[in-house]
Amino acid sequence: MVISAYQVDNILRVYGDQLRQSIASRRPRSSPDRTPDTVSISASARRKAVIDRIAAGIVERIARDNAQETMEAEAFRDIEKEFGVQLDVTERGPADLIFKVIDEQGETVNQLSIEDSKFLRYKLEEISKEEIEQSPI
Repeated sequence: MVISAYQVDNILRVYGDQLRQSIASRRPRSSPDRTPDTVSISASARRKAVIDRIAAGIVERIARDNAQETMEAEAFRDIEKEFGVQLDVTERGPADLIFKVIDEQGETVNQLSIEDSKFLRYKLEEISKEEIEQSPI
């Protein structure tokens, strides 16, 4: 029987692969050589994330509770001053706020467009972020 060099090469390759797999399986999984992956976030990035989360919470409370607390009421008054009219806000969905213009008698005059409402929500979040940054945390 004749054995070619190709067959011997295949046998040696398979044997080497099996040997490597068995050595790798005997290694302890938590060896001291391996270091765990870590993610570090800078203090300023953490602060910005916290401020963004608080500002989003303020906007949600304004929509749900009509600005009862001091920081929410102040932010809402600032947006009314900037827009120049008395406003009311209702929540249409989890991310949608609808702003309405209110007259002196407290009656709704008109509902703002979706684009205007999105702009006012953005401005409200920006005002809230500014107030949070100015207040001591």
